[in-house]
Formats: sequence, structure tokens, C-alpha cells
Amino acid sequence: MKKAIILSLTALWALPSVADDYGVWTSLTVQKSLCKQFSVDAGVDLRAENKLRDLTRYGFDVGLNYRPLRYLGLSAGYNFIRDYNLEEVEAKYKSNGTTLRGYNVDEAFWRSKHRATFDVTGSLPIHAGATRITLSARERYQYTHFVSTDITKYKYRTPMGEGSDLAGAFSYAGQHFASRNSETDTKKTKDRHYLRSRFGLELSWKHCAWSPYVTYEFSNSLTEQMHLDKRRLTVGTEWKISKQHRLDFAYVYNNGADDDNDSDSHILSIGYKFKF
Repeated sequence: MKKAIILSLTALWALPSVADDYGVWTSLTVQKSLCKQFSVDAGVDLRAENKLRDLTRYGFDVGLNYRPLRYLGLSAGYNFIRDYNLEEVEAKYKSNGTTLRGYNVDEAFWRSKHRATFDVTGSLPIHAGATRITLSARERYQYTHFVSTDITKYKYRTPMGEGSDLAGAFSYAGQHFASRNSETDTKKTKDRHYLRSRFGLELSWKHCAWSPYVTYEFSNSLTEQMHLDKRRLTVGTEWKISKQHRLDFAYVYNNGADDDNDSDSHILSIGYKFKF
């Protein structure tokens, strides 16, 4: 128990204390056992972020799991993801650096991503009286391919002052401009490679349906020489309603951004799993 407390406090201390976003993640998973060592699963997920103002992601996934040893698991999966990208704005100023010329605005857009994952997970159960403590470590290689998509870019120019004739004016960010030009731009395809290392601790008790856990994950970009792009702390519990039905409730804190476009954020995660 002391180790669990120390791990949790260390993870919390390592993260910044202020986050700028919050949201809700939901998922639905079906898992089929093929034999003692093999299982397959499929699922869908839906995410609302940007302070719950926007639907930011939806997709589906399939996976194959293999357990060659009691405490070792291997898995491979595929995810199709539709990702929402927020509007991007750049203010343009005159040469004096203070007088506004206008704005360059990239319109918000949806983009498709194809993702492949390969996991190696080790676990170590420790019995402390009636409590079973399971320590785990998972190493994941993640490859994501971004599909090209067309977006609209706007240029607002020549701010109009008070008393100006606003007929035919263009409004943006509470201001009026004399001109607005638009053009189509293409977000080109790109590929990203990540190594995601996750360490976890789970508690369980015989005849108890609840299993609380804590995990801490690092996302390192292989594209940028193992640069640490994101850290994720998850504190939650699994509720074993029956042998087949399970619910998972968790608080997730993301620090940094990787190829999922996450900013610093607080997340309520709710998941349902059906096993047969």
C-alpha cells in the first residue's frame, strides 16, 4: 500500500498543477475469448473536449491478444480515427509591431487517421493478506498515418474604425475589416511513430466487484529522437458487474500533446466492456 501511495504522489508531483481544458471520453468494447491464450476485441469510442463544447473524436478499433505466459501479454491492434482540429488564428501587424493589419485564419476541420499498435505487457501479482496488488508495465509501439485533407484559409485585412460605413464589411473576433480573401490549402499526409511506456498498480479483493488502479504513461516521439511529448496520469476503478459485463470509471490528466492533439486537460473517462 505504501508503494501505491508513493507512486501516485510521485506521478502527481511530476505534472503541472494547472490544465486548460476538460472533457469526457466514452468507449464500448466487446471481447471474445478464442482459447486460453488468444482473444480478439473490437470497440468504438467518442470524445467531447474543448470544455465540452465540441465533439473532437470518434472511431473504432480491433485487436488480437496473445498470452504466451501467465504474466506476459502480447497484442496488436488497428484504429480508425476521425479527429477534430480547432481553428488556428495568427494576428498580423504592421512594421511597428503594434498596429493590427488583420488576421490569418485556418478554418476548423476534421481529419482521418489510421493507427497500428503493438504492445508487450508484463504483470506481477503480490498478495498482501486479503489484498491482491498487481504491478504492470506496458510498452507500446504506435504508428499513425494522417490522411491528407483540404481546408479553407481566410485573410482579414484593413481594420475599420468607429464611425466607418460597415456595409460590405467582414467581421472577425469582434472587429470589422474592409476585405476578406479565402483560399484552399491542403494538409498533407504525414506519419508519426511513438513509444508509449505505461506503468500501473491495481488493487483487488476476493468477492469484491471493485478494482481501483493508477497508471502513469510517457509518450516519446521516435520521429524526433525519443522526445517526451506527453505524460498521462490515470486514476480509476473497474466495476465487475458480472462475469460478462464490466464498467470502468477514471480520471485522466494529460500533460503535453502528441499525435492525438491533446492539450493539458482533465478528462472523465467512462468505458463499458462485454466479455464472452
